[in-house]
Order: sequence, then C-alpha cells, then structure tokens
Amino acid sequence: MSKIPRLAYEAMPPLSVPMRFFLTAPLFGMMAGLLLLIDDAVLVSRWTPGALAAVHLFTVGFMLQVMLGALLQILPVVAGASFSAPLRIAAFTHGTTSAGAVGLCWGLGRGQPGILVAGATLLGLGLAFFLYAAAAALRRAPQAQPGSRTQRDLRLALTGLVVTTVLGLLLAWLLAGGFSMPVELTSLVNLHAGWGWLGWGGLLLAATSWVVVPMFQVTPVYPARFTSLWAPTVLTVLLLWTGAMLSGFDPLILAVALALLVLAGAYAGTTLNLLLRTRRTVPDASSRTFRLAMAASIGGLLALLASFVSDAPHWPVLAGVLILHGGFASAISAMLYKIVPFLVWLHLTEARVKVANVKKLLPEAPIQAQLRLHGAVLIILLVAVFLPQAGRIAGAAMLVEFGWLLANIVRVLRVWARAMEP
Repeated sequence: MSKIPRLAYEAMPPLSVPMRFFLTAPLFGMMAGLLLLIDDAVLVSRWTPGALAAVHLFTVGFMLQVMLGALLQILPVVAGASFSAPLRIAAFTHGTTSAGAVGLCWGLGRGQPGILVAGATLLGLGLAFFLYAAAAALRRAPQAQPGSRTQRDLRLALTGLVVTTVLGLLLAWLLAGGFSMPVELTSLVNLHAGWGWLGWGGLLLAATSWVVVPMFQVTPVYPARFTSLWAPTVLTVLLLWTGAMLSGFDPLILAVALALLVLAGAYAGTTLNLLLRTRRTVPDASSRTFRLAMAASIGGLLALLASFVSDAPHWPVLAGVLILHGGFASAISAMLYKIVPFLVWLHLTEARVKVANVKKLLPEAPIQAQLRLHGAVLIILLVAVFLPQAGRIAGAAMLVEFGWLLANIVRVLRVWARAMEP
C-alpha cells in the first residue's frame, strides 16, 4: 500500500495565505449561477459565448482559486517545499489571477477581444509568477519520503498547469485575431480542455487525494502500485494524444482518447471503492459528497464516450456539467469542509488558544444542508441540459449554493477571529 507522507505542520503559512483564495472561489460560482439566470443559451451548446464564460468561471475562477490556495498550503506541509515569501506570493497571485479570470470570462461571454486578451494575459502573468515560486520551493525541498508519490505528482500537476496555460493564452490571441496557426481551432480547444481537465485538475486532485482521502475520510490508503503508475501514465498518454491531435490521424486520436477515459475512470473507481470502505460507521456529508464526485465523474466519462459516436450537442454539455459541477465542485466542496476547519483549529492550537475540537468550529448541520443543495443543483443542471427552461432555476439555485458555501467558510473564520481577539 502507498504511504501517507509525514506532514510538516510547522511549515504551514499564515492562515490568510490560503484563505484569501478559498473566500474568493465561491464568488466565481455565484457569478456562474448569475450567468445561467440571465442567459438561457448557456446549456444549449459547448460553443455558445455563455457556455464558454460559464466553463471558465468554474475552471479559472472557482477551481483555480481553491487549487492555488491549496497548493500554497500543501507544498510546504506535504511536500516540504516552503515558499520564501508566502504572503507576498499569495497577494500577487491572488490579485492577478482573480482579476484576470474576471476579464477572461467577460471577454468570452460578451465577445470583446480586447478584454479577453487583457484578462488572459493578466491571468497568465499571475500563473507564471506562482509557477516560478512553486518551482523554486520544490527545488529547495528535501527528497520525497519513500513510498509517497504526492511530491512527484504535485510536480506533474504543475507541469500540466504550464501546458494548459500556454494553450489558453494561444487560444485567447487566436480568438482575438492576433495571429493564425496551422492547427484547427477545434483541435486546440480540445487540447486545452483535455490538459486542463486531466493534466492539471485531475493530477492535482489525485495527488491531493493520496493524502486527504485516507486522512479525512478515514479510508484505507490507495494501492501503492496504483499511485506509483497513475499520474506518470496520464501525463504520457496526454502527450501521445497531443501528438495524435496535431497529426490529425483520427484512428490514433480515438484510441488514445479512450485510454484517457479509462485512466480517469480508474482513478474515480478506485477512489469510490476506498470511500465505500471507510471505517466510519456513519459517513458524514463530506464523505457522501466525495462519493457523489466520483460517481458524477464516471457519468461524465460515459457522456464523453457517447459524444465520440454522436454529434448531438447535448453530450459534451452533459459531460461538462457532470465533470465540472458534479465531479470537481463536489470534491472541492467536500475537501473545503474538512480543510478549512482543520486549518483554523491548527492555527488556534499553534497560538495556544483552547478550542474543543474541529467539529465545534463548523457543525455538521450547515454542512449537510449546503451539500444537499449542491446535489439538488446538479440534478436541476442535468435536467436543464435537455430542458433549457430549467436553466434559470439552476442558475438561481447555484447562486444560493455558492453563497451558502461562502457563508459557511466565513462562519469558521469568525470563530477564529473571535478567539484571536486580545
């Protein structure tokens, strides 16, 4: 079995470093809900301006903010890669990526090339700065502990982020008419989406899961052979798929794409199996939502498979809803409800402030209520893919969903603020 690395809590950054990202992330989810509320064409096709804006509100908005905040915490604590100036790095990265994401999404949704390029450039600048700081921290990090693959897979995820960012910047300039390339726009879009989904988001979720799932969900650890092979295989197959896409050889493209779906399904299936074997007698709301994330991801893979044999526009949209809201948003919400109270508890303990236990910081009832709404929103979104009239209902519900997530995070931080008062 794989090993959970020793966690260096003494290396954790100030609480404000990750929290600024965690507090901003739900705002992008609320923007996505607002967009669904005012634009009834978002779920008609993956190619509508509204759909492109909504996807990026989720990916470079909600998901990216949480992932960057998590990395600023995980790299020093889990991988031993401490940032030299975490507060300054967090401030610059947070400001540029959040503002850049707003500009990018506005430019996509409103068809304004100037704002699109400005937003993409600002976003790219923030990510380049973060990647440089992360690379420097990893260079200084001690050798990974035997049996742990987390540090290696975090490096691979950051490599995936580099590729995703470069492809995204190319697409922004292409859409703005800055230049042309001898590659079909559709192929570049698919490459950008594939690398963002598996090469960045998937690898980071997996690298985090190797530690977080056994630790917080009280499951057996992942099989050592699986954690040893999965991430390098994903990156290798992504490179093969990229070559096939650029060559335009359709049989090879299909074969390698199927291999990627199998790899994604293997992670989701393995994680779901571990979650079903939890040592908890009664799984809490976070655990059930993580199960939902893996089940929805598998459903998204089946929808992608259907899109290979059918030109119907609803299959890619259905896959996007299942993978982004059902998969990533579910997993991220489940993790936030474990990580945020735990971090606050750790910082209070470090400050020698007495606190009963982690569960007292945020009781189960508000978590359960918000996550039930999250599940209901997913169902409404799935209905809206086939019944566009339900899109506005989904948008209103999503607005409340992410607003509630934000309120629950703020609730924990208010406990911390009161406890730290002199």
